[in-house]
Amino acid sequence: MIRAGKAQGRREIAAQVPGAWGLALALALVHLVAAMDRHLLALVLVPIQRELNLGDTQLGFLHGTAYVLLYAGAVVPAGALADRFDRRRIVMAALAVWSLGTLACALAPSFAALVGGRMIVGLGQAALVPAAASLIADGFGPGGIGRPIAVFTSAATLGRGLALLAGGLLLGLIGDGLFSTVPLEPWRMLFLMSLCLNVAALAWFSTGAEPPRTVRKAETPPPLGLALAERWRLYLAYFGCAAATILMVQVVAAWAPTLLVRGFDLTPAESGLIFGPIVIAFGPAGNVAGGWLIDRLARRGDAGAPALVVALALVAAMIAGATACLAEDLALAIAALAATTFALGGATPVGLVAVQRLTPAPLRGRMTGGFILGVTLISLGIGPVMVGWLSETVFAGSLAHALLATLCIVSVFGAAAALVARSLEIGDAAATLAAAVRPAG
Repeated sequence: MIRAGKAQGRREIAAQVPGAWGLALALALVHLVAAMDRHLLALVLVPIQRELNLGDTQLGFLHGTAYVLLYAGAVVPAGALADRFDRRRIVMAALAVWSLGTLACALAPSFAALVGGRMIVGLGQAALVPAAASLIADGFGPGGIGRPIAVFTSAATLGRGLALLAGGLLLGLIGDGLFSTVPLEPWRMLFLMSLCLNVAALAWFSTGAEPPRTVRKAETPPPLGLALAERWRLYLAYFGCAAATILMVQVVAAWAPTLLVRGFDLTPAESGLIFGPIVIAFGPAGNVAGGWLIDRLARRGDAGAPALVVALALVAAMIAGATACLAEDLALAIAALAATTFALGGATPVGLVAVQRLTPAPLRGRMTGGFILGVTLISLGIGPVMVGWLSETVFAGSLAHALLATLCIVSVFGAAAALVARSLEIGDAAATLAAAVRPAG
């Protein structure tokens, strides 16, 4: 019985359909494009503010709230669509929709029009992750999704870094006279030029094939509420891990450049040139390393592999982040930020991996959509604002101490949630093994 169970586990791990890696890489490119379209705005807030005469509150609304408004309402229905219809077509339609939103931003004559463009970008991108995660899960099987999910999530990190570096370089070239005959502001040209990558991503992804779903269409899926109720403690524990991880990612992304400016008398451009390569190099490396470690531990029979990886990664991120906040030497701060980014990258894939593994195949899209919705609202809605509030009201303007306190509190919470998840996973595995062995006795 035990040998049969192990053989079954090996078959599940090896259940990879032909072309699965091609599909995963195409999805990664789409995710990279999505991240660039989302984060390019941060690069051009100043010229937008100057041209449209906007205040800081309007810029903040434009950067975060406008994007989240339709995203929050669409991500769960988009997951339901991914459970029922062709997921490739959903991804292609989503890419087309947010590309139209990017085009609308490039041509927006007013603040209201720019908000509308950002809302369309959020609407289109809401469908990407639920459909992509479901495609990857069916393409690689339940035991082999760690690395492809890690590659997929690392693409977003790479896209964020490329938006900062390549976008800044291109913006400078446009400002120096590139496309000088085009009667548009440089920031508008930047948005238009970014659409070339969207077209390339759409062309590559359209050549792939939809992998067969894990279950036949004729099978009746269990009710979503029942599937969640059966393992709600485990879902909640992994939600805590993911929310803590992504909140820390958002906090570091939002405040690390400013930390370098205030702590080491750098210009914003210099801090961007330092932090951009860190994001590009160490974020994806951490994503891939985390996914590899999850798959390696799973092959060795560790039932709580994802939870163990996130607990170790969050503790490492706390130590490295604290070092970056307290460092008085620039080289030490840079090294610590690199280590923080790598550690958080290692924890990032865990939430998606766990949801795909725990959820029945017909419900993965909806469950992933709800999971992403909750994590996004908490991480974007609380993280960066909490650091600013702590800096102003508790630490007398000390950003370093505010960031330090946030990283420590959140990482402890996330690591505790990971330990709970690991305990539950080991308990479930032991119960399953006992049930399998009992009839033989």
